Order: sequence, then structure tokens, then C-alpha cells
Amino acid sequence: MSVHERRVTSADEGTDWLYVDPKDGSQHRVEIDVVPDKAHKIRVQHLDRDMRGKSEWVPIGRAKVPWELRDAYQATVDLWRAAEQHRPPTSHGEAAVLLFDSLVHPGVAEIYYNGAAGILVVRNVDELLKISRLTAEELRSHPDSFEDDGVLHVPWPTTLNVLKALCQRRPRPALELLAQRRADDDAWKQQIARDGDPWWVQGAREGDRYAKRLRRWGEIEEESIAFLHWLVDADSPSLADDFLRLREMYLDFVNIVPEAVSRIRMIPAKISQDMALRLQELADRPLPASAGLLGAEKRAPD
Repeated sequence: MSVHERRVTSADEGTDWLYVDPKDGSQHRVEIDVVPDKAHKIRVQHLDRDMRGKSEWVPIGRAKVPWELRDAYQATVDLWRAAEQHRPPTSHGEAAVLLFDSLVHPGVAEIYYNGAAGILVVRNVDELLKISRLTAEELRSHPDSFEDDGVLHVPWPTTLNVLKALCQRRPRPALELLAQRRADDDAWKQQIARDGDPWWVQGAREGDRYAKRLRRWGEIEEESIAFLHWLVDADSPSLADDFLRLREMYLDFVNIVPEAVSRIRMIPAKISQDMALRLQELADRPLPASAGLLGAEKRAPD
């Protein structure tokens, strides 16, 4: 049975609780003396001999669970910490959350972020296996997988395998996100070529710590692009590039059609007129929803 910390209330006054010192993580037994209404701090009486009967006001969050639940609480904490140690790089975790939200309903599974970054909580195992085509053994194989209140939780290495499998089956969300990131990166590089390095790039070279932090965010973006490319190309080395190249070719076609149609219509033959009409019909079709990622709205004909 999983036991998580809960907020102490006035009804707990006079009971013994597990107290965790935030400085060193040491654990103590305390009696809850006073819990004011809407309290941020509570008064506790230390019961451990080494605390020598100390009584003090402390932040309410230091009292974790009733003393009799301490072992089950610690076991739950240990499970989470073991899974959390596999957390992904920032560039991977952020992109993974965005993609997973577009591929899987949260009622089936979702990726935790922040403190539990990379942990996949699986609420419907059968459905996730169905849409990912992974086996139950593959989903549960990592030694740091665990169940919390009957819900399966798997660490980042397994989360990554699930995400890769989903992207191979439905590559479009990853390809479109990749196209957007690449377009933004290209625009950024063009701006630097035109205006020179921004101040934080120059400052980072001069040792400015704040500038280095800003420059690091640019590096994270490059890592994210590489990660997205790897997701969709894991088993098909040219999938992402082919997608982008085909879309670029289509947009080039749309742009050149008006001049081509105008010249073909100068030829009086019926076959030329039919060809011009067909070309115009093709060019008049609506652009794909993702065309804007490559700047189609700027390049397409009026």
C-alpha cells in the first residue's frame, strides 16, 4: 500500500508524527501541539532524546505522516526516488511532454514533469500496449518500475521506448514539431548572420554567468531538435528529411505555377489549355495545415 504525505490538521493535535528536517533529511518523532486555522506553521514537541524535549514552531510541511505510517511512507518515497534518478535532459523532457500530450489521452497515460520528470504514469495498460504495440514485458521490464495505488509508473528509459514506438506509428506530431523548431532555428541563425551575435553570446565568451545561462537555452533548443529527429528516424533514417523535403517541393510548386500557367496559356493548342487548367486546379488546393511552419504564408502566391 502506497502512503503519501498529508497536511496535518487541528484534529491531529496530541498525536505523534514523522518529522523530516529539510536541512539534512533526518527523521524525528514529534507530537503535534498546535495547528492554527489556515496554518503555515505548527507547534511541535520533539520526542527524540537527542532533541532534548525541544518545542518549536515549524513549517507545516515538515510533518509528513502519522508516526505509525512512517515505514510505509518511506517505502513509497524510496520507490519514487529510484524512478526519478533516471530523469531526462531538459531538452528531451520538454519535447517528450509536448509530443505525448498530442499522441495519448491522459486517461491512458501521461508523462510527469518537474520533480518527477520522465516518469510515465500508465492508467490504462491494455490501451497503451495496443496503441504502442509494445509487449507487457517491455512496458514493465525496468527494475525501477512500480505501482502506486494500483497505477503503473515507469521511469524515463521505458517512457522513451514508449514515445519512440508511438512516434514510429504516428510520426506527424513529431515531424511538425521538428519542422517548427528547425524553422525557428533557421530564422534565428539568419538574424545572427544579419545583425551579429546577441549580447549574451558575446557575454558568455567573456565569462558572464547570466549570459552563459541564456546561451545554454540556445544549446538546449539545438539538443531538442536533434532529439526530435532521432525519435522519427530511429528506424527510418530518412523519414524526417523526406517529409520536410516533400513539403518544401510542394510549396515551390505552388509558387511557380502562376508564371508557368501564364506562359502555357500563350500556346493556342487545346492540350496546352487543358494542362494550364489542371496546373491551376492543383495549385488552388488548400495548403496543408502545417505549411506555415516553412513560411508558406509568405511564399505562396496571392
